[in-house]
Amino acid sequence: MPSMILFEILRYSFSSVIWGVLIAISCLALFVFLIKGWYKDATFSPVSYLVGAVLFLFLSFQCVLIVGSLKIISMTDEYEQQITALVQSYSPEDEVSQAQASEVIDAIIDEFPILEYYIGGGEFHGYTASQLPVAIAQELRSFMRWYILRRILWCLGFVAVGAVCVIRSMSKTKKISKTNLHRSTVYDDF
Repeated sequence: MPSMILFEILRYSFSSVIWGVLIAISCLALFVFLIKGWYKDATFSPVSYLVGAVLFLFLSFQCVLIVGSLKIISMTDEYEQQITALVQSYSPEDEVSQAQASEVIDAIIDEFPILEYYIGGGEFHGYTASQLPVAIAQELRSFMRWYILRRILWCLGFVAVGAVCVIRSMSKTKKISKTNLHRSTVYDDF
């Protein structure tokens, strides 16, 4: 049983890493395209490439977290079904005590260890046994949406700082116009 749980975590983690890195690559390509579009006469310096590499690492990390959060949200219905099965022994209309709610949360965390970071320590008292699964699932969805929003804001912050750093580090190439080129090659014999 523990090997199956480990396999599930690795399967979801691996796909989150792959998708997160692909999204980060796409964002970085758009980033370069936009900067080169706005600054046509500038070239990237070695510092620009270093900033791009660091930005890629930061964006990759945040995108992996976003994709993982989206996967957790997509699996919330499954978590809700598991919680419903766990509270079957309780009377549907009786209020669940804090101790009973903690037992349910501990059991669902044992089944899905990744949830410990998101619902572990949550206080779900004041709900009936029929309301508890829905309440936990809604709280999980709400927390994950807020988590995703924070990750997106971090990404935007990293991109803004990266853009300023790259733009300042770019070297400007001087354009030589045809008239300036012509003037420099014309010799006066006066």
